[in-house]
Amino acid sequence: MLLTDLYIAKKNPLRKNRFEIETSTGEYDFFEDYLINRRGLNIGSLSINLVQRPGRWAGRKFDYALTKGSSNITSIKRPDPKSNIGFGDIKSTNDACIIIFNTDFQTKDIHTIEIVIARGLKNDVSSLWNIFTDGDFDNEVEALRKKAVTKSVTNRICKC
Repeated sequence: MLLTDLYIAKKNPLRKNRFEIETSTGEYDFFEDYLINRRGLNIGSLSINLVQRPGRWAGRKFDYALTKGSSNITSIKRPDPKSNIGFGDIKSTNDACIIIFNTDFQTKDIHTIEIVIARGLKNDVSSLWNIFTDGDFDNEVEALRKKAVTKSVTNRICKC
């Protein structure tokens, strides 16, 4: 399998840009170290922020970024602006990610984000996106969804 990990986040209605990780395969420690809450709400759980890129990024097709605190985890490129699927790479790694928003995101806003990780494939992320949007990874994604657990998404201990 080329796709190695899956994280599913739901919008936190109390916060403008925050998404709580509710389901995960829970096997990507490096990524989870970025996402662990060290202060504020839900200490020890995982969350991520989805922010819009500033206007100076216009034309680059990077309209969103996944961040945590002041750190950019990945900028999200969507070659097809009408598609709910984008891609990026995880900061300080050789890992690629495919980002899936809820299908009605353009009319109902983004309330669900699926982050699919492909470890070691940063240099092939554009090709991964093409293959993914053609549906060739549907079986792998479904296998990751079945493997993922809800609620206690991680056994990581917060070193807060």
